[in-house]
Formats: sequence, structure tokens, C-alpha cells
Amino acid sequence: MGTRFLTLVVTVLAALAAAGAGAAGGGPSCTTIRDGTLVDSAGNTLVQGYDAYGYNYQAHMFNGTYDSSDRVLDGTYWGSTGDYVDDSLIMKWSDTWLANVDCNGDGRLDRGLVDGVVGGTSLGWLTNHLAGDYFDAEGVEQHYTWFEKIVWVGPGGPLWGEYEVIQQVGNDAAFGLHGLQFKVGAPGFGLNDGWTAN
Repeated sequence: MGTRFLTLVVTVLAALAAAGAGAAGGGPSCTTIRDGTLVDSAGNTLVQGYDAYGYNYQAHMFNGTYDSSDRVLDGTYWGSTGDYVDDSLIMKWSDTWLANVDCNGDGRLDRGLVDGVVGGTSLGWLTNHLAGDYFDAEGVEQHYTWFEKIVWVGPGGPLWGEYEVIQQVGNDAAFGLHGLQFKVGAPGFGLNDGWTAN
């Protein structure tokens, strides 16, 4: 009896592990980065881990500069120049903002993937962490840091028509910025019916 029970438990656990692995990878109908066939917006094949620009799509993260965030290492940010172009930029996002799988078969990572259905619009949240140096009007080098949380709120949102910045934290002595600049009274990274006043 004990051996049969143990065999049954091991079989069930193996089946659950296999099912969990399929779900974690996006399911059998979704293409993963590991498959080596997904491409970015410029047509480059996505790789596991960090690419040359600082994107790690598997980890939902970017760690680079403004210059590298546009996927062209030319000393500009989408063609614009300025002292900020070499500033550090770290972005993190939720799976519903930009998934790490392709479930609709277009060869690109899915936006707005919820319960296996691709909506095409980034939902969820994104954070930006910025740090850099600049020279003020008197020629003195200054340092700043900036953090913000952006969430999808639906049509009519104040940012890009569907989003809202719900928190900003800034530190820049030259501008008198020290810490929390504002925070919308929402818990965590999302907007929901559980809003609080703090």
C-alpha cells in the first residue's frame, strides 16, 4: 500500500510540474524567446538575457541609457541630442505590459496578454528609474535621480491617452527635489477598487 501511494503521489506531482512548466512558458501554442524565432521592433532576433542595447525581455527589464533604449547606438535618443542621452535608464514592466511570449503568432512579444488572450494594448504597469549628471547654469555639475510608476487606466487616461503616472520620486539638489513628489492613493502598481488614501 505504501509503495503504491508513493508512486501515485510522484506521478501526480510530475504531471503537475509538467502542466506548470507549460503554463509558465505561455502554454503549448505560445512561442518563447528560447525558441529563437521572435524579433524586436527592428527585426532583430530576441535573445535570452540582456541584448546589446540593455533589454532583457525574459526578465521584463531594460538596463541601459536613453541612447540604447531606442535600439540605435548613435549618441542620440530617437535622433535628439542632449546631456541626458547617456543617463542611466532602467525600466521594469509587468507581463501584461509586454509579455515574454508570442501567443498570437505574429513573431513579436505580446502586449496586453491576459489569460491567453492578446489585446494588443499594453496593460499593467511600467516603472522608469533614471540617474544622471548635468551642468547647471553656473557650470557646476549636478546629479539627479528620478523614479516613476505608470499604469494602464483605459481610454481617456492623461498620459498617451490610456495611462497615468501614479508615483514620482525625484532627487535633485539644484532643483530642490528631495524624495516623493506625488503618489496617487493606490496600493501596489495597479489601479483597482481597493484604492486607499495613502
